[in-house]
Amino acid sequence: MRTLRFILALLVLITLLACSKSADSANPSAAEEAGEPDSPRFAVFSPAIGIMLRDLGFEDDIVGRHSYDNALSTSIPVVGSHIDIDDEMLITADPSILIFEENSIAIPDRIRTLADDRGWAIWTYTLESLDDIATTMDDLYLKLVGFPADANADGDPTTFDVNPTTRFDVELPSARLVRSWAPMGDDATFAGRTLLLAGTDPAGALGPGSFHAQMIQRMGITPALVDGGMWQELDLEDIITLAPDSILIFSPQENTQRVGEPTPMTWSQIEQALGPIATLDLPAIRKRRVGVITHPQGLLPSSTLGQVADEIRKTLATWRERSIEP
Repeated sequence: MRTLRFILALLVLITLLACSKSADSANPSAAEEAGEPDSPRFAVFSPAIGIMLRDLGFEDDIVGRHSYDNALSTSIPVVGSHIDIDDEMLITADPSILIFEENSIAIPDRIRTLADDRGWAIWTYTLESLDDIATTMDDLYLKLVGFPADANADGDPTTFDVNPTTRFDVELPSARLVRSWAPMGDDATFAGRTLLLAGTDPAGALGPGSFHAQMIQRMGITPALVDGGMWQELDLEDIITLAPDSILIFSPQENTQRVGEPTPMTWSQIEQALGPIATLDLPAIRKRRVGVITHPQGLLPSSTLGQVADEIRKTLATWRERSIEP
């Protein structure tokens, strides 16, 4: 009888220990929780970089967005622009990282002091060329995602002893952009000299050095506008003189349903988008080689320029296919 009571007591003790261990596993100790790195909290003072973070899967980590941002969730508080930062809102958001796009306007000294006092890091990026977009995407990816732990042959991430069998198994975001911007071949040749417009009344042209001019040249498309600045206002006589073989109008539309595909438009709708230009005797209009690129972020120097390039490809392919129909 005594032996039976001992066995029962032992079973009860084992059950209690098992339950205690299960509870400990479900509820890690404070020390264990303290050992886990905190998720980053971003305040992003650049609409373009905000989109990059979104496309990399970090939108949920953004706690403050730019005043002119129209791509991120509206639930994310606005913390101001590069030149008009809302200090109070920024303090309330309490980010761990501030991200700025470098330009001629310096980050205010009071913001640098505030960041030092509160332990916020500041990341800055330059977006002046098409390649800057790709390198910024890759840098964000490497900082936030990184390579596999075994990417280095000797296990030391500070060295350059690369293990080729693992390190380059990971495709960086720039690879997607490079594929989108690759030469198009016959469709690009068929398009001829192409005029890029971001407005039609008056005509606002995207000239040499602009992201869009760089992009179409990478794609093998010949720009109609080869002189002047990145942004030029043209009158109707200027456009007649240019006599473009084709025209691409960048007209972002918030309600675009199929990102990356051209929105089907009738010629009547395209003429309406052209405005006064539709009345001109131009090769592009005679041959109806006019496309309206409607991607919601089609004018931003961001990762979405890969999708914009996809839309351009489909538009130019439609022109050539239409020309060879019996």
